[in-house]
Amino acid sequence: MFQLRTLDISPVNPMLYFPGASVWPEEYKGKSQMEKHMQNQINNIEKQGIKNGEEIAGLNLRVGKVEQQITHLTEVATETNLRVGKLEHQMVTLTDAVTDIGVRVSKTEQNISRIDGHLLRIDDRLTHIDKRFEQIDKRFEQVDARFVKIEASLSAMQAMFYNLMIQQTRWIISMMLVLVGVTFTAARFIH
Repeated sequence: MFQLRTLDISPVNPMLYFPGASVWPEEYKGKSQMEKHMQNQINNIEKQGIKNGEEIAGLNLRVGKVEQQITHLTEVATETNLRVGKLEHQMVTLTDAVTDIGVRVSKTEQNISRIDGHLLRIDDRLTHIDKRFEQIDKRFEQVDARFVKIEASLSAMQAMFYNLMIQQTRWIISMMLVLVGVTFTAARFIH
């Protein structure tokens, strides 16, 4: 974390001060409050940056989980395709058996009805896989929305930090001008 501190100002020649005045100049009383306020703002900005980093890490973990689910769904789809291929091969074999053996027509029709039932189940599984892919698409849209929010908060933090730096620079310049004015005033009274 950044730490702000004031520099101790000691006069080079204590005789430059007015007679009867204290040797050390009085410190500006609002200075420590302003430094505390600026330090609090810097700490808040850093905490927000850490929080955003943790959110990004959490989102990355979620994206990894979604990718694992997509891989799993792809494996399920390929496995289903293999099963469909096997079932199609079985249908061809059964069709050949129907043409070759007219006696077993009734048994073949029962087997075909079973295969149709399997194909219907496979169609149901494929529609279920399509629904899962739609859910994954929705999750990706949510992740994209979160990334947009994070980008907006980062740009807001940059603007706030830039404003604080400008305020700090103006304050330092004004203190330097005050110091120069005091020095010239003291020099005028000495001469």
